[in-house]
Amino acid sequence: MKKWIVTAALVLLGLAPRAGLASDGYPRLDDVDILHYRIQLDIGDTGKAIRGEATILAEMLASGREVLPLDLVALTVEQVTVDGTRADFEHRDGRLRITLGDGHAEGDTVTVAAIYYGEPVDGLFIQNNKFGDRSVFADNWPNRARHWFPGVDHPYDKATVEFIVTAPAAYDVVANGRLLETATVSPERKRTHWKTDAPIPTYCMVVGAARFAIVRPGSWQGIPVSYYLFPEDRDAGTTDFSRSTDMLAFYTELIGPYPYAKLALVQSSTRFGGMENASAIFFSEKGITGTRRNEAVVAHEIAHQWFGDSVTESDWHHLWLSEGFATYFGALFFEEADGEERFQEMLARSRARYFTANRRAPAPIYNPAITDLFDLLNAYNYSKGGLVLHMLRGLMGDDAFFEGIRRFYREHRDQTVLTGDFQAVMESEAGERLDWFFDQWIYRPGHPVVEATWSWDEGTREATVRLSQTQRQAPFRLPVTLAFVAEDRQQRRQIELRDRSHVFRFKLDRAPGEVRVDPDAWLLIETRVRRGDG
Repeated sequence: MKKWIVTAALVLLGLAPRAGLASDGYPRLDDVDILHYRIQLDIGDTGKAIRGEATILAEMLASGREVLPLDLVALTVEQVTVDGTRADFEHRDGRLRITLGDGHAEGDTVTVAAIYYGEPVDGLFIQNNKFGDRSVFADNWPNRARHWFPGVDHPYDKATVEFIVTAPAAYDVVANGRLLETATVSPERKRTHWKTDAPIPTYCMVVGAARFAIVRPGSWQGIPVSYYLFPEDRDAGTTDFSRSTDMLAFYTELIGPYPYAKLALVQSSTRFGGMENASAIFFSEKGITGTRRNEAVVAHEIAHQWFGDSVTESDWHHLWLSEGFATYFGALFFEEADGEERFQEMLARSRARYFTANRRAPAPIYNPAITDLFDLLNAYNYSKGGLVLHMLRGLMGDDAFFEGIRRFYREHRDQTVLTGDFQAVMESEAGERLDWFFDQWIYRPGHPVVEATWSWDEGTREATVRLSQTQRQAPFRLPVTLAFVAEDRQQRRQIELRDRSHVFRFKLDRAPGEVRVDPDAWLLIETRVRRGDG
């Protein structure tokens, strides 16, 4: 009860800073909630053209809306209906504006359907795979679903989705959710029907169709795991994905129940190394090597099923809630499975990537100045975002941190969030305000550069340490561990540095030969240590 009162007070006083920030510029529909997409696709034996029918169920959150604008690029719209009746529409400048009429009140649901056709120029790729065989793969991130079906192409409005795909009979079709039906249409054609039970962001709504070798290695707590691999890469992919069930088990136990009906790992033509499409993760066809070199990518994308897919950033500039989480939780699997050394190596690589980016162009994690969404795929949202979680874990301790993570997932599962929502949960678990932490690590650029000068007074048995922050940015608030090393023994002291420079004195029972700042590498800092007494 005490923790609940603290959280409520913070919200009432407005002390969860920036919780309401949404600034990526997308024209949101505050009076409409898209509930469900039903996408029927017809894919031919040759060529790149598709024919589709998208049926969209929407709830009116207010009265008075007469036009529903949807994102749709390049394709030709043949017909539109509203609640089964032919309706007027306008399609230009990448927007399909459907006339709803004026009879819809708050709480009503409206069904709009559009029949369309053409060759997608992006988002859905019909091309030969690396073995020369024809394949079809969606690749939506961040806002490229609009190239092959109409919708609200932004993560703020999640919905359930079903795909009914008619394709050559030789193709296996995979998509999000549960497989409802595979039916023969003719000797040459097959229809496959997939449907999700949970709402997902539009950028995760995908289909894949190709000649696959399907491997089913097992399941975890009733969640089936499968690999969709090009037949020539069956053995290599089975090796590369061999720990995926272990990853599923690890994240389920650490975070909470897996949010979807299956976990499929799919060899595909995504432009990324991996793409976290909900329940149907797509991996680059070139990354399947049989060497397990892509295991870090596999863990990263599986972690996304919880953070990014189920708990989704509602504004693109809060992408660290997806990519930073997947980066850190991807590394956490290897801490558990392979040990501390590999985990620290992964953190060190994240630090190196961040330091390189910061030297080139310092910027905060939350950076509304970015307008090209692909520029958000940077070392700040990935590497620094993951390291922020590591620092928060070090600050709160494992018990409070991971309980906060589980609560964040539990309270926001299948929803959208901003950074302030995460901050509020972690403040409640920590029992204290963390606005200082989030302000300096999320909303400010840079990191501390700490110079430490130390000396030892044999007469007083006292070590003196001066810590100075020399970065250009304002001083950071730093809870720091100092380790005084004498031969094979360490004496540790916890201090907090808030000022540009401060002198600390410590009584010790033996003279140190070395002083280490942040010896366990919890902090994102650069340090220089020297002895000052000659």
